[in-house]
Amino acid sequence: MSDTHLGYTRYAKLNPQTNRNQREVDAQEAYRRAVDAILERDVDLVIHSGDVFDSIRPATHVIINFLKQTGRITQRDIPYYGIAGNHETPRLRATTAALEYGNMIGAYFAHGFEVEHEPVDLGDIRLSLALIPHGAVGDAQVVVTPDRDADINIMVTHGTVPGLVVHGHELGQVDLPERVLGGDFDYVALGHYHYFHEHKKNTYYAGATERFGFGEVDSEPGFAILTFGGADGVEIEHVPIEARPMIDLPRIDAEGMTGGDLNEAIADRAARADIDGAMVRQKVVNAPVGLAGELDRPLLRDLRRRALDFSLEISESGRADLPDPDGEVEASFGSLEEEFKAFVGGRRERGELDAAFAGEFLEKGLGYLRGAGAAPGEGAA
Repeated sequence: MSDTHLGYTRYAKLNPQTNRNQREVDAQEAYRRAVDAILERDVDLVIHSGDVFDSIRPATHVIINFLKQTGRITQRDIPYYGIAGNHETPRLRATTAALEYGNMIGAYFAHGFEVEHEPVDLGDIRLSLALIPHGAVGDAQVVVTPDRDADINIMVTHGTVPGLVVHGHELGQVDLPERVLGGDFDYVALGHYHYFHEHKKNTYYAGATERFGFGEVDSEPGFAILTFGGADGVEIEHVPIEARPMIDLPRIDAEGMTGGDLNEAIADRAARADIDGAMVRQKVVNAPVGLAGELDRPLLRDLRRRALDFSLEISESGRADLPDPDGEVEASFGSLEEEFKAFVGGRRERGELDAAFAGEFLEKGLGYLRGAGAAPGEGAA
């Protein structure tokens, strides 16, 4: 028996924020290619371990695209089950989740605050799914056990396993307790971490169908195929899918550089990579104060014309990172700040935050983050 384990689809998770429309198209195309690859294989079941969307209220066209592609699977009479991740879980128990639209095309998602057990008959095989959505993981009393009458038991859950080092932090993420992971399941399908990753012999993160930030530049988008019935119980294969190139250019140490030196270094690194149509980042560290003002603006405009996005991040020596006044150079404090900016920006665009409140909230929040990141004895920048 062969199953497909999808990790992240995340249509609306767009980071960097520039070229937002194209990045949204990229996320949709990545899922379409994943569905193409799934349908090329003789799979019996598809599992999604959370974060189809990055909001409980995704845009209508985002929902429609997801349903169209998922419907290609369910129309083949292939069962499709999933759970809500931290990004799409309602904050209030009475709130309806967008994942319920999946019922219209025969896909089922557990999105509430309780563990759900779903029996699935696949020919002569009785399979049992223990679906633990993000809302149920935090329950201190939750205990999950396999169905002893089933031939195969699979747990599907969402969060961070013990011992996993994740760079950056997502609002709402939870750590998975051992009492949840310790059950005697044939396979545990994990969601939340964007890399294909083995936690234990039968416990894997499937990864993501797209890259969602430069912290994942070395990841390989795709999904997992599970094959049961072999000598080892279950065989796991990672199936890569094509995604837009994401390039992190070699860092430039600008200590002692002039503006001309920095322009030459930026041009040289860009010339050594195929940046056309790619997401590109160039980091510059130890830059003398004021060096950003000497950048060759026509050079930057040409690089941004060629790449889908060219992000230049400059850290001045002895100072906290500050944004360039004209907006052409982005200085980054770090991954947590980027996540906070994306969080506030996304909520504002979806109308969940008033524009004036969002601006004040962002300004104060960034101030707190920078203050927390200052060296002992220093204040916020």
